[in-house]
Amino acid sequence: MKTLVEISTNVYPEPLRTYAMRDEKDGVIYYKWCEQRTPDEKESLYELILDTKSGKATVKRAGSIKSEMEFKAGEETLGGIYTFYGLIPVKIITEYLNMPSAVSDTFEMCYRLNSGENELVKNTFSLKRLLQNDKC
Repeated sequence: MKTLVEISTNVYPEPLRTYAMRDEKDGVIYYKWCEQRTPDEKESLYELILDTKSGKATVKRAGSIKSEMEFKAGEETLGGIYTFYGLIPVKIITEYLNMPSAVSDTFEMCYRLNSGENELVKNTFSLKRLLQNDKC
């Protein structure tokens, strides 16, 4: 089902409102959307997979920069960012994940990415479903 979402991240100053495809099956929620934040950026395709049973989130990015990262609250996981210069392996430290529920349809997580001894980024990411008519 096509749904309007608002995506917020510390990487960009303003949230992005866009349409995403949403599907849900056996306790797993799938979102897919295209993102191009600036005219200079190339478009990327994102897929967010939320396993509400295990409390695990997976983010996949396709485009000029590719990545696949897995997030689980309180755990360290490994991921990779594929750039023009090759693979950058990253350690992901997930501080928290708030999965969508009957109370709130918003997904939010806070994490840090480390590559070697350098902390690349600390980020809070959220995806919130909006009313289809966002002019209210």
